[in-house]
Amino acid sequence: MLSRIYPDSYKNSPALRNVSSLVFVGEVVGMLIFGITSDYWSRKWSLMASTVLVILFAALSAGSYGANGSPTGLFAALTAYRFLMGIGIGGEYPAGSVAAAESTGELKEGHRNRWFIFFTDFIIDFGFVVAAFVPMVLVLIFGEDRLEAPWRIALGLGALPPLSLVYLRLKLQEPEEFNRERMHRFPYGLIIK
Repeated sequence: MLSRIYPDSYKNSPALRNVSSLVFVGEVVGMLIFGITSDYWSRKWSLMASTVLVILFAALSAGSYGANGSPTGLFAALTAYRFLMGIGIGGEYPAGSVAAAESTGELKEGHRNRWFIFFTDFIIDFGFVVAAFVPMVLVLIFGEDRLEAPWRIALGLGALPPLSLVYLRLKLQEPEEFNRERMHRFPYGLIIK
């Protein structure tokens, strides 16, 4: 959509590559940071921190603005916000997957894998489908000649799913296995290797 709204300035700027690729870089950074915090500090509060990052920077991405309406400033702000949102998204993987695995370990045998797969793999795949479908519907609603609103609304809607998880994550208890097996010392030599 941005290439249609800003045909010359977007196609000739590094934002064309950076807006999408820096989300991935942020995810990798988030996985590393939150992987450590979820093992050392807390699964619950690592999930909360990553959720807050996703909500905050999804909302800021939707409201991206360049100084004096500058497209270059808009692309720079959008790129920075998307990178920081990627850190939050990356934090969901190590903290959320491990917390889900430990929590399903408390269920009776025969039901564990079903719930773990539902709350991790299925939800992610469903999210990819929704992420492609929503912008298409927004473009159909607003029309192809008014693309400013659809791209901003689509990015802003990205804050709603994690916002719906805040209450649930506040009520989350640390899994018993985490309390038993919690890391108090890290093998720094092995980490650096």
